[in-house]
Amino acid sequence: MKIFFTLTASISLSMWLFACEDKKPRVMEKPVPATMNIETTRLGAEIDAYSSVPTSTQAANVDRAFAEIDGEISELDQRVTTESGAEQSEAKAKAANLRLYRDQERLRYTEAQVRAKVQNVKAETENLGGRVEDGARKAGDGVRNAADGVKDGLKKAVDAVR
Repeated sequence: MKIFFTLTASISLSMWLFACEDKKPRVMEKPVPATMNIETTRLGAEIDAYSSVPTSTQAANVDRAFAEIDGEISELDQRVTTESGAEQSEAKAKAANLRLYRDQERLRYTEAQVRAKVQNVKAETENLGGRVEDGARKAGDGVRNAADGVKDGLKKAVDAVR
């Protein structure tokens, strides 16, 4: 029975250690637009820039690029309703391609935002750990100083009684 419990505990511990292993996150690949234009190029570049340096300014640039591509999609949708034949088919295809690209880039941008937030939480946690350690060290020093004071006081009291 001891062997069974030991074996079970060993397996559980090894599975836990395997699960806690530092795994590299899978990063979404940059999509390639089927319809290449200024808006798709800008959106991809802005998300790349945000992924490298996730600041609020970069986030605003990405949001602007998404608005521009949405504007282009709206223009194409309007052409679909006003045109006919080959022009209508072309506008439909371009709008569908841009929607697909926009949605793929939205996923990539969301992933970059999550990665940035995780990095911030990690940094804050490390800072908090350092502050807790410093606080504990200071508290320990305070207790040690108080104990030394009590010890000196008792020594003086004992010497005075003698």
